[in-house]
Amino acid sequence: MNAEAWFPINPIFPIIPINPINPINPINPMNYSVTHFSLTPMSDTAADLLTALLAEQGYDAFEQTEDGVDAYIPTDLLPQTDVDALVAAFPLPDLSITFNTEPMENKDWNEEWETNSFEPILIHDLCCIHDTRHSAPANIPYDIVINPRMAFGSGTHETTSQLVELLLRTDFKNKTVLDMGCGTCILGICMSLRGAERVVAIDIDEQSVDNSLLNCGLNHLHNISVVHGDVSAIEGEFDTIVANIHRNIIINDMPTYVSHLRKGGTLIVSGFFTEDLPAIQAAAEAQGLTLVHQQERNNWTVAFFSEK
Repeated sequence: MNAEAWFPINPIFPIIPINPINPINPINPMNYSVTHFSLTPMSDTAADLLTALLAEQGYDAFEQTEDGVDAYIPTDLLPQTDVDALVAAFPLPDLSITFNTEPMENKDWNEEWETNSFEPILIHDLCCIHDTRHSAPANIPYDIVINPRMAFGSGTHETTSQLVELLLRTDFKNKTVLDMGCGTCILGICMSLRGAERVVAIDIDEQSVDNSLLNCGLNHLHNISVVHGDVSAIEGEFDTIVANIHRNIIINDMPTYVSHLRKGGTLIVSGFFTEDLPAIQAAAEAQGLTLVHQQERNNWTVAFFSEK
């Protein structure tokens, strides 16, 4: 899933799909547990990184607190997590992390989270990202409706907002593109709105897949195929591949990305800190790519690579 840092635990609302391209699978009620993480010293950078790493462990909703992060996970996934190892290997020095986990009341948490909406997100005068309870201001070129449910990618985080702006300023006419780790599919939606002929969106999380299908329907887009799987699910070649994922996944999956990139194609990666770029650049160059553009906001970086 995408590395969207803050997905508050209650920013969601009931949605009725509008012309969805595929039926949405209902999400059954489940037992959830919450892990309270306390960070000393507390910082947005540490909290963002912790959230991204916890998402890889199966946690699927997050709330920033005064001293850290509350992370929510289906209780039956808890035995599969290794939070002790994650904390022990946390890459920021001089940071202390303590945590404890407790069960939550058994209820339909999706229904609970879908009782509130999130405020519209304006990206300059280019785009408005909002839920169905809000509308975009007049004269905004791109009006994107997103129901984040329990997936990453509402547009609040620096990586997503940078990518949304960059993609909406790029011409994808007649291109075949891939949104890898799609989350809410917001990046795939952006490329579709900019003229992509075919969009494939892949995520390892089933709820992200369902959410992506829903969001494609909300935006009346019918050229996006949403696939449940990891990097091994990629098929065919693409003019552009976008991966807004954790740095270790990007580095590990780089050979597969490049093998599915058409000659002259572009690989766009994000979801990592600026200091991680040299390692990612080295992995890309080892596969015959060269860095053609990079930018950062609050130490979060977006990098464009193409064939040498």
